[in-house]
Amino acid sequence: MINQDNINTVIKFMPPAQRTAFLQTLNGSEYNYFEEVVNRLNEVIKSAPAIYGTDGLKTDEIKPVLHYFWNNIDIYIVEIDTTGCNQHFGYTSLGLGYFEGGYVELEYIFDELPLLNLDLHFTPKTISEYKRQYEG
Repeated sequence: MINQDNINTVIKFMPPAQRTAFLQTLNGSEYNYFEEVVNRLNEVIKSAPAIYGTDGLKTDEIKPVLHYFWNNIDIYIVEIDTTGCNQHFGYTSLGLGYFEGGYVELEYIFDELPLLNLDLHFTPKTISEYKRQYEG
């Protein structure tokens, strides 16, 4: 059985539509697969750098912990706010040739981009690599 605390941690980082679908799958035939996803994402979230945790590091030393995507939009979370303010630090590409860092409030992003998805199969590269990818 999946630890409910792990589920609660992970779904806080999911957009509402994806959260609803994800919770329904936990009662389905692919339970074992989604149990592994919950446990893996919980560990990623719990071990992520806190706010200011990557300060002073070069972008070729920083790897994001979470990735959100929709259409040509990509959001990479690098530092997770553990204070409850929901202001995470990350980098965003809107598909316009820019890759910018800044604070991200997930609930606001979820409201503005309801089709956004948390990437459940994310294998991070360095921020430098993403910067080259998006800015050319």
